[in-house]
Amino acid sequence: NMKLGGLGPDYETIKEKVSKLSLQKEYSRQIKEYNMRNITVVQRSPVKAQVSSVSRQKALEYAKKIPRPKTFIAKQPEQEVQGVLPQAPKGPSLPQIPSLESLWDRHKREKEFVAAFKALHIL
Repeated sequence: NMKLGGLGPDYETIKEKVSKLSLQKEYSRQIKEYNMRNITVVQRSPVKAQVSSVSRQKALEYAKKIPRPKTFIAKQPEQEVQGVLPQAPKGPSLPQIPSLESLWDRHKREKEFVAAFKALHIL
């Protein structure tokens, strides 16, 4: 009298699940009805609305008294802009550019150092 698994759907377990779901839905419906009957709607007092309007009025008055920051004119007239050209700074403030020969010599020395390190298996 043993029942082994089959290829089709198991209607007994499906019926059990459906019955559990229907019980859960019925329970949730009853709870919802109970809560709807017992919950009292609390109306907001109109005093709270007046308080917020008073505080808003105070904030607006305060904002009117605060001095506004000064705005600067960012754009210059076109005639003045055309007359002024950027100029390079004068004097020894620019760094000296090394000659190509000195850079080539430095490159050769550094190549020799790298070759020596590779020979010693350091790199």
